[in-house]
Amino acid sequence: MRVVSWNLHGARASRQAAWEYLLELKPDIALLQEVGDIPLQVSSTYACRETNAIRQNGQPQKFKTAVLVKGHITSELAIGGGHPCIERELVRFRGNIPAYRVEPEGGPPLNVISVYNPAWPLDRSAFAGVDMNAVRLTQQATDVWLSDLLWSNLQVVLKGGGVPWIIGGDFNLSESFDKWRGGPHGNREYLDRMGGLGLVECLRHFNSQPVPTFKNTDGGEVLHQIDHVFVSEVLAAVLTSATTGSQERVFGSKLSDHLPVITDFDVQ
Repeated sequence: MRVVSWNLHGARASRQAAWEYLLELKPDIALLQEVGDIPLQVSSTYACRETNAIRQNGQPQKFKTAVLVKGHITSELAIGGGHPCIERELVRFRGNIPAYRVEPEGGPPLNVISVYNPAWPLDRSAFAGVDMNAVRLTQQATDVWLSDLLWSNLQVVLKGGGVPWIIGGDFNLSESFDKWRGGPHGNREYLDRMGGLGLVECLRHFNSQPVPTFKNTDGGEVLHQIDHVFVSEVLAAVLTSATTGSQERVFGSKLSDHLPVITDFDVQ
């Protein structure tokens, strides 16, 4: 079973080269971010669900977050169980973190989340009067991020095991960011928190080090792994490969400023 996570940088159906590359990768499950719209050549092969990501002001973005499955998407999942203010924000930003139960052809049922974590913190007024110390990263003085809320509620959702999880996408966080002035900033801390939930980050785990996935706007350097695929331990145990797509193909042809993360599992 192949799972591909990719931020497509606003790719519309007319940007054929990006979609052709995705089809060449032959994912059984694709977790996509910054999708303009999906062409017929893709939607005729995959079951697709798309939701508009949300701007900082609460209005819909022009692009969407998507889940594609070669098989069936059976139901939408609620990521609940936290404080009411966290629930409210997760509902408001559900277009950034759509969650579904899926049944890929020839594979087991899975719970999946496609993650588009904004590069800005949430409005502090949403948590006025609420103690967020248990949610906020200890290395962040005041800011709370959408990814923090997701982690907080996953503590409840993942209890008791059951159907395995795949949580992948553009988290906009990289442990290399912690080396910036004034750091650390909580990026490695967040990855450790996800590990504490029994989730394994495939790309780093398989390669024993971070693997850059993003091309900087300024200077064009490829330094940071901001795209991640986390899976339940039962899936990590059958992980056979975790790599990125071709830099020459993606960056050279300007398909996106992110590389696809490609993970393979030997599932029965």
